[in-house]
Formats: sequence, C-alpha cells, structure tokens
Amino acid sequence: MTFKASSSLAGTLVFFLLILSSCGSELEYSIKSTINPYKISPLTALLEIETEKPCSVTNKVLGEIPVEQTFNHNATKLEIPVVGLYPNTLNNVVVTLAYAEGRVIDTIQLKTENTPSHFPDITINKLNRDEMEHGMHACDLHFANNGKFNSGPIIFDDQGQVRWYLDLSFAGKMVSPFHRLKDGTIIMVSRHTIYEFDMLGKPLKETNINANYGMHHDVVVLPDGNLLACVGIRGQFISLDGKKVKSDSDYIVAIDRKSSKILRVWDLAKNLDVSRNDLNFFKPGDWLHMNGLAFNPSDNSIIVSGKNQGLIKISWNDSLEWILAPHKGWGKSGRDGVGFETKPYLLTAVDAEGKPYRRGVQEGNESADDFDFPWGLHAPMLLPNGNVMVFDNGILRHFEDNVHYSRAVEYKINEKDKTVEQVWQYGKERGEEFFSTIVSDVDYLYNSNNVLVTAGYLKKGTKLSAKIVEVDYKTGKEVFEATLDLKSENGNNTASWGQTDILYRSERMELKY
Repeated sequence: MTFKASSSLAGTLVFFLLILSSCGSELEYSIKSTINPYKISPLTALLEIETEKPCSVTNKVLGEIPVEQTFNHNATKLEIPVVGLYPNTLNNVVVTLAYAEGRVIDTIQLKTENTPSHFPDITINKLNRDEMEHGMHACDLHFANNGKFNSGPIIFDDQGQVRWYLDLSFAGKMVSPFHRLKDGTIIMVSRHTIYEFDMLGKPLKETNINANYGMHHDVVVLPDGNLLACVGIRGQFISLDGKKVKSDSDYIVAIDRKSSKILRVWDLAKNLDVSRNDLNFFKPGDWLHMNGLAFNPSDNSIIVSGKNQGLIKISWNDSLEWILAPHKGWGKSGRDGVGFETKPYLLTAVDAEGKPYRRGVQEGNESADDFDFPWGLHAPMLLPNGNVMVFDNGILRHFEDNVHYSRAVEYKINEKDKTVEQVWQYGKERGEEFFSTIVSDVDYLYNSNNVLVTAGYLKKGTKLSAKIVEVDYKTGKEVFEATLDLKSENGNNTASWGQTDILYRSERMELKY
C-alpha cells in the first residue's frame, strides 16, 4: 500500500511505501524529494531515502533522452541526487531499490519550472550520433546584465533541450570558466573567489585569494590539485613612450587550492615585448590580454594564449622557450623594455617539407595556402601527439580588418629547430559565417578522435549567435552542429562588457552527478 503526501511550495514530495518484492519479501521505505535543493540548480533534485534493509539505488529520468545513474551505497539512509530533469515538465523518475533479497521499483513525479527567458534558443543543425563523442553539450554561458555579466553554465541534449544549469547570479559578476573535475566537482572563479560546487549546486568550498590578485579568463587544475590562473596584479606598470602605464592580465600564478596561498608567480612582461602594439586595440596597458593556459606535465611548462601577442611557451622556472606569432614588431623584453631580444625565440613557419615560407608569411602580412599564424587567439590545448591546438579568432588578420574567418588550428612545433608547421585546420572554408571576434573554444575529443569547435560570438547585423561544431579529424566533415541564438535580453546589444550574451567555451560532457 502507498501513502502520498501532497507537494509543498518548496518542491518537496514525500512517499511512504510498503511493497512486495519480486522475491516474496517485503521492503518498507520512504522517499522525500526536494527539487533544486540548493536553490541554484533548478533541473536537479535530492532524494532522501530511508529503508529497513540496506539498499543501492538507481534513478532514471524518463523522456526521449533518459538520464540514468546508479549509486552503490548499500545503506538504509541514503541521499540520492537526480540530474537531467526536463524543464517545465512533470518529470517521471523511476527509482529502483536493490537489496539482498531482491528489488523494488517505483516511479515518482517531479515538477520543474521553465528555464529563464534569457536562455538562448538552441537549434540542432546536424546530428550523426554514431560518429560523435559520447555525452551532452556543456556551455560556459554569460548573460548580459546591464554592464555586468550573470553567469549560468548549461548542459543541453541532442534535441537542444536544456537538462541542467547553474544560476550564479548571486555572485553579482562573471564567474568563469566552467570546469568539471574527475570527481564531479564543478570549479569556477570570479575575480577574487574560487567556487566549488557539486552538480546539485551544493557549495563545497568558497575560497578568497589575495585581493591584490585578480583572476580572469582561465584557471587550470594542475596534476597535484592546485590551480594555475591568469591574473592581473594591482599596482603593476609598464613603460610606453617614456610614460608609466598601468598593466593588467599579464601574470600567471599557482594557487594552493586548500590554503588559497599564492605559491608561484610568473611575470609575462619579463619575457615579452610590452611595447609591441600591432594587435592591441583596447588600451595600452592591456598589451597581452592573456586568455588561456595549457599545462604540459611532461616538462612542467605552460602554454600561454595572449590575444594581443600570440602563443607563448614559458618554463616552470619562468624562462621563455618560444613564441608562435607573426614576426613583425618584436623587440626587447621587460616592463621597461630593457631586457633581452625576443626575436630569437620566434618560431619560423615551415611547410610539410621543412622549408620556410616567404618573408611576407613570416612577418604576418600574408598567409600561405597551408599556413597562417593565429590572430586574437583563445583556448590553447596540448594534443596526445604533442602538437598544440588553438582557436584562431582571426582578429586583425595580416594587421588589417578585411579578411574575416575563424578556425581551429593544429601546429607541430620543433623546439630544437625553433620551427612551426600547420598540420590541420577547420573553419577557414566557412568564411564570415564562422567568424567569431571574441571568446570561443576548441577541444580534442579523445574517444572519437573528433574536434569540438566553438565559435562563441557570431554577429550578423543585430543578430547574435554562437555555433558548436563537432568535426571528424580525418575527414574534416561535421558530425554535429548546434546554433545558439543569443538574446542579450538584459543588455543594449552593443559589443561592450556585460551588454551582450556570450558563449565563452563548450565541452562534451556526460550528464551525471
């Protein structure tokens, strides 16, 4: 027999059940369910289950794309997370309790609210599931908020239906990037705070770092669990034309994730030419605009994406290894411009036979058919073969504003000979329709040998959108494509901070707790 209590306004539903199992024995248990238990993850629920006999639990959210997960706790008091609820739906969730003598199965119902009106409209343009990487589609989204950003990472399924999201508006500022660790922990940062959550939105840890260090754009989790972050440091200057100018976004720090202490600092200005302004169109102090990091555990080095300069490799001991960038304009390093010459560290572009390209290509004034440098780049990553992949936004390509395309591009670097060869690219052939002036991402997908490419800011007139494309590495053919029509509902739709929505990055991710 079953006794049901009515749902409360807080989204809690209680069941008391006495069920005859398939093996002929009885199991008495109760289930209390709370939707959005921590108030920031509306498409999740927490089941509090009590049983007279130790049980393991499986829950399955029904629908055209079900989400199922098993928890082998074997206990009489259990807290079981549910993820992947459909929005604006009376969700049917099958709960299976397995115990020594058998199992019982029941279905509970969980009513969810609709997603916020400012969420993007998602269209699935192409879907070849058999050729795709497993998982759903996670997006690091940031919504216009009248000059600020409200952050809200989402996960949507193959039908374009949002199945999970976090509402991080409580932070009052941009919180990014969206990382999910191997243990399921979600880690994101604002300017001075490191947030850690579980998939239900439960706060696991909140750490404030030294207020003189402002994190931005990227945080990488190191093999020892500590963090590597792009930062700006208060009170730092560079010398330009005999004047002291405040600088930003030009330091890397290693942060102890447990104590929040700064363990190590890298000064990018020490190793680069701060006066090189060919690509700096924001402000003089933003000479580098560091926006991405990749850590190489084989030699403890760091690959740095500097939007206004290029791709740079720095050793753990803070020495410059190489620079992948157009050769034009490089001079002496240092905040006062009195350091070493940087030109010897520039990689020479070569073709598949190892022959250097003509001078115009090396300087960046033109492209070869099979080579170009990255311009206004984002999201560097190291591939299993040792090559480097990056999203080449294409801003001011050839130091002009008349060649418009973005792409994912892979480079093979010979560190001994200081050469670079372009071995793969996707996106150039799509021209302006795939031209993303800011943000964006690229990821190698290890199981399928595909590449996930995100053009996060596609502007056509007043219409703003983003595209996520999965590409077969061997053939260059698309096996998945989704378009997100961004609404900028709470902004003025101008290309300024916090006035338009942006899709910063995306990942292929299994939806599970």
